[in-house]
Amino acid sequence: MAVPASGTLSQLAMAQEALYGTYGSGTITGPISLYDMVNGGNTNGSGNSYPTLNTSCTPNPVSSCGTYAAINSATNPAGDSITVYYRSDIYSSPSNFVNTIGAIAYSSSTGSTHYPVGNGYVFNYITCANEVNLDCNGQIIFTQGIC
Repeated sequence: MAVPASGTLSQLAMAQEALYGTYGSGTITGPISLYDMVNGGNTNGSGNSYPTLNTSCTPNPVSSCGTYAAINSATNPAGDSITVYYRSDIYSSPSNFVNTIGAIAYSSSTGSTHYPVGNGYVFNYITCANEVNLDCNGQIIFTQGIC
């Protein structure tokens, strides 16, 4: 079965579809997190652990596909040396990446993990560097050149 194309939708029924493939039937333990239903698992507090969906395409989860490039000269807020990976199929260059609000800084070359929330990351690229702040999803929420 699948989620119906028309009519009223139910989060409980969608959780049943995500867990059992039976929209509207099956036992679900609350709470239900839409994040967990889309990305799999129960890291956002769901009572059930959902299977990972659409792992080979965007946007579920967005970090699961694409090609990645590295910024090898970067530091975290503590000043430790780190390597930052970014989606090179989206951002044409390191400077394009570090100057884009909403870009995600990955800590793995597969895009499976991102860097944690923090202020004061420094991402260096060929001609300059940027101080970057990241939110809890590894997204750039502030960027400023420090050439």
